Amino acid sequence: KQWYQRRVAITAGNADIVLDMCTLTGAQGITTGQHHAALLSNNAQWESCAVSAGLSSGDMLFPIVYAPELHFSEFKSSVADMKNSVANRSNAQSSCAGLFIGSHLFDDFSKPSPIVWLHIDMAYPVHVGERATGWGPALLLTLFGRYSTSGLLSNIAPVLPVDQASKRPKHDEMC
Repeated sequence: KQWYQRRVAITAGNADIVLDMCTLTGAQGITTGQHHAALLSNNAQWESCAVSAGLSSGDMLFPIVYAPELHFSEFKSSVADMKNSVANRSNAQSSCAGLFIGSHLFDDFSKPSPIVWLHIDMAYPVHVGERATGWGPALLLTLFGRYSTSGLLSNIAPVLPVDQASKRPKHDEMC
């Protein structure tokens, strides 16, 4: 019921983008290492924006495979709607874990979603030993601060410059 309420809140609230951040799996550290969080998205443009925001803020991200058509079968169950762990531990565990979260937000991965979804697994960058690093807030400010109704947040949010190498548009124009 709780997942259903979240899905209704997303659609009834007319959300354009949903971002979930969690310390979901130890597989994130194997996939992207200690300094980069894993990023899973259903939208290449926002994926690129998030990576740029990570580079600018210092809270770095690296994209992982988004292929629900290949990974969603990992959750098949003969007794439940779906299992909460993968069947094959060598099949992109971080991507599968993100899809598990996404499956509770969206009904059908086979159709394009009108809602942009970003999943960030930050299990390793958020700590060094037993100490927290403070990873995350700078990324969120860089990515979303200028859209805030808070004057303070929108005024201090950085504007990302044009990438001279790829001639990509400014972050503001993309996201």
